[in-house]
Amino acid sequence: MTARPAALAAMVLAALMLPLAAGCGGDDGAGDPQATPAAVAPEASQDCASVGDLTGAPTLSPPADLPILDGAHVYESQGPFGKTTQYFAAIAGDAQRLPATRDAVVDQLTGAGYQKLATDQEAGTEAEAHLSGPHTVDVQVINLCSGKLRVRYTVG
Repeated sequence: MTARPAALAAMVLAALMLPLAAGCGGDDGAGDPQATPAAVAPEASQDCASVGDLTGAPTLSPPADLPILDGAHVYESQGPFGKTTQYFAAIAGDAQRLPATRDAVVDQLTGAGYQKLATDQEAGTEAEAHLSGPHTVDVQVINLCSGKLRVRYTVG
């Protein structure tokens, strides 16, 4: 089979774009009745009782050398995914507290010997931090439900 250069280029481009298109739209778990509190980032005005069990205990405990933010309750873990495990914690707060909560997590981790690599945020939506130390840690703070924030620790 022979193909014209333009047709061949179009096929190659389509093949390269397929993995990118597959990630578009995402699956936030909103349509999944079995979605866990960790898998769904609900509106901040959503009632916390409808999010799931925020008083539960994670299947896996965070590493002993990973301090969890004072006042936060780790209610779930997911993984391991290779060498990575995620821990989900709930803490009182609202969208205005996203950066301050992220900064408190960073302060606690740097106080335990971690090094801050980077931070970023999207106003009212999320605040993130990336750290290295005894573990590689990515932190994401988002709205969980009315009066609560979710802190996700991705530990590798």
